[in-house]
Amino acid sequence: MRKRPLLVLAAVACLCAAAFAAVLATDVRAWESAFQAGDAEAVAHPAAPRTADEILPFHVARSLLAVDDDLTLRRALALFHGGYSGIPSRDQSSAGTERRAEAEAALERAIRQQGDGPRASVAANLLGVLELVDAAAGVGQSAAMVDRAIVELQNAIHLDPANDDAKANLELAMSLAPPDSPFRTSRLGSTGKRHGGASESSPGRGY
Repeated sequence: MRKRPLLVLAAVACLCAAAFAAVLATDVRAWESAFQAGDAEAVAHPAAPRTADEILPFHVARSLLAVDDDLTLRRALALFHGGYSGIPSRDQSSAGTERRAEAEAALERAIRQQGDGPRASVAANLLGVLELVDAAAGVGQSAAMVDRAIVELQNAIHLDPANDDAKANLELAMSLAPPDSPFRTSRLGSTGKRHGGASESSPGRGY
């Protein structure tokens, strides 16, 4: 007789665990769907990344999947596209400068949050690209901005030596450095050590 209550409790516990697992799986699929839909939309109209409406409280699926890093990088990429349209009249406007400042701050956060590796390298590369755009737009001291771009691009290569976009962008930045720049004597293979650390397509072969 004593075993019956224990068996009932065990059965209830199993049912609860199964229900929890089923709901968690639903939340995980919701995040996957949100990312897929957001990435598809971003191809035509870059926007803030989509998030999932989770069923379980306390963002269990979000914590389990560790999606915060992905969200930070996706937000930074969306802001990058807002700050660099490739249209000179737009990029060189005061609004374009403000958007780039916002994008640069977001990319710096992404570099710090991503740590080492390819994704941090992507963010560092894009940050270097925005510095070059600022230099072309005549924002502040162009020579100093080219130097900062070189540092970011070297950092991108340091974080991911296979980042060919960063290498192409670095070659472009080196060619734009003024004659008295200390980077004029640097080799393309050298890499910066600004730890923490995008091209998508560019004037050379980067972006």
